[in-house]
Amino acid sequence: MRNPGGQAPRSRAAASSARPRGTLILDALERLLARAPMSDLDVEAIAAEAGITRTRFYAYYASKDDALAALLHRMIDVRNAAYQHPDSWFVGRPPEVRPRDSVRRAIKMAIDVAWPHRFVLREACDLWTAAPAVRGAWLDVIDAAASQHQAAIIRERERGVAPPGGDARHTAQALAWQAERLSFRTWAQLPGAMSREELGDVCLEAYMRMIFLDDDPDPERIP
Repeated sequence: MRNPGGQAPRSRAAASSARPRGTLILDALERLLARAPMSDLDVEAIAAEAGITRTRFYAYYASKDDALAALLHRMIDVRNAAYQHPDSWFVGRPPEVRPRDSVRRAIKMAIDVAWPHRFVLREACDLWTAAPAVRGAWLDVIDAAASQHQAAIIRERERGVAPPGGDARHTAQALAWQAERLSFRTWAQLPGAMSREELGDVCLEAYMRMIFLDDDPDPERIP
């Protein structure tokens, strides 16, 4: 069977082999993390999953923690897809849209886009204080999230919808780190952890109270 261009379609294996090996290693690590924590994995297992030798692995990454750090930097792009979605509160809120509705939609998009990668994020939350390579990468992820929050908070304050308050960067960091801890419990399925829906609900309440000091301010009443 040939495609419209007259060339026979490549097999899945051929298409996979054409991808950069560094990417294949990261994909392999993410698949393995869905089945086992980092503490149960070694370079040999990751290399085998990626279809390469242990020696070849070290041509790309210095250690399994280094590979996890690369995965986390890839997560910045994944999350930005949600933050920069045209309908996201982080990009902007049309004047006719209520803040609560806009923030709720943005939080749901962020949770939904992160969910397929929850095993990677779970390991980052668990390891960042112990593994130097992971620490730097995870701080970059949180910093990127905080920057998106900060810009949105400043925008809402300038519109007069959110009241003046403390340093916008500090508020943004507080929200980002609070979400990180709450999400970790859900990603790791710890006893008593919230469901995805509950996580979204509690994050929404935190955003409304910390940013707007209101359940749902009416933009039309803003002078």
